[in-house]
Amino acid sequence: MSIQNVVVDGSNLATEGRTLPSLTQLEEAVQAYEEEHPEATLIIVVDATFEHRIDAKERPRLKEAELHGEVVAPPAGTIGRGDVFILKIAQRQGAVVLSNDSFQEFHGDHPWLFDEGRLVGGKPVQGVGWIFTERTPVRGAKSRAATTSKAAKETAKPLKKLAVSRPDGSTPKVGDVLTPSSSGKVVPIEKVRAYELAKDLGLDAKSLQALAGSAGVSIASHSSSLSPDEVEAVRTAAALKKVRVHELAKDLGIESKEVIEVAKRLKIEVASHASSLSEGEVGRIRTSLETFAMVADVAQSLPLKEKKGDRPRRKQGKAHSEESSKKSSAKSSKNVAKLSAKKTNAPAPEAKSTKKQASPAKKKKASKKASDSDIANQPLDLVTFLANYKVGSSLKGVVTSFTSHGAMIEVSLGKSQSFRCYARTARLGSPPPPRARDVLTKGDTYKFKVVAIDATRRVAELELA
Repeated sequence: MSIQNVVVDGSNLATEGRTLPSLTQLEEAVQAYEEEHPEATLIIVVDATFEHRIDAKERPRLKEAELHGEVVAPPAGTIGRGDVFILKIAQRQGAVVLSNDSFQEFHGDHPWLFDEGRLVGGKPVQGVGWIFTERTPVRGAKSRAATTSKAAKETAKPLKKLAVSRPDGSTPKVGDVLTPSSSGKVVPIEKVRAYELAKDLGLDAKSLQALAGSAGVSIASHSSSLSPDEVEAVRTAAALKKVRVHELAKDLGIESKEVIEVAKRLKIEVASHASSLSEGEVGRIRTSLETFAMVADVAQSLPLKEKKGDRPRRKQGKAHSEESSKKSSAKSSKNVAKLSAKKTNAPAPEAKSTKKQASPAKKKKASKKASDSDIANQPLDLVTFLANYKVGSSLKGVVTSFTSHGAMIEVSLGKSQSFRCYARTARLGSPPPPRARDVLTKGDTYKFKVVAIDATRRVAELELA
């Protein structure tokens, strides 16, 4: 069909592959679609909370676009987070909908979504750009409920004039309370578990409970069920909630200037200790500090190296040399441990007593636990890996070998430095393949995502993207 009018689900495209929406990503998608379809007229729609969820630096551009009529937002309080607004515009214009959403709860009112060419999806591909393809809406429980409810309304016969009588045959008078029985089927409302919403918002259980409480929603436990209205209220509260820098610093047990320094490294605009941070910005700062603390812990195991240009030390006796080395190593470990404890708000470990020695059995157990066979990488390699990647990051790796339960992946860190990772068979597809070699080829490069980092064993676990 010849595309003339296209309604863009801006909030959907701006959040594709992300936790929070990006106006820049939306602009790139719109530009790519216009280049591919220069004859199309685009109507870009974002939901009412979009302004509060994007980066603060992007908000002036959004305001300017709204003033020029380039972006439209539905009235505040619109049911369905703007989906109804999008579909009504598309229905009235006979337009195509550009979205990766299936709009399941509206299939009963808008069956034209299943017409050929009326729904188009788009995804950004690394190194290629945005790819747009026609798609068919996905049918699910919400779709079946919506279409069943619509069909029931259309086939229902006109009701006759109400005539009631009591069981004893008498006719009720005006003012009497009557309780009619329901003749229609009750359509269950699909609810969302609290832990699912917490994962989607990037919050832990306690933070979600506090956020929900501020929105007037009660959550008893992580398995509590929330209605669509309650989910929408919590999402809106998350988008609008702000945390002061000094409040975050107090919560982390550090000074405000340290929070400001971390924010600047993450390119988060912070003017002073009274500046406000969004929930997403707070999460990025927390993650950065946790990574710093992990690096500090790992640094304790790094060997001390003598700097180039230092004057050669005078040869000393064996006993004196060993004693000096032990003192230097203990002092360095103690300083780094204090730094790590400060960042994680945990007490610094006490110095080990030289009077009380561990039993031979404990020594043997500890030695076995930290054996070289459990450690896949050198400490310096782990520090470099942590500086570049975190849990949730995407990366490319080469398959080097296979194990009975997965595959070993080598990730290049540059400058002839690499980091060995592990991908379990269970994380190589849905459903998982019988063997890792069924989906991976030795020597080939694949895209993975970091799902866990074990600093003790110096290894990261990956899943196939």
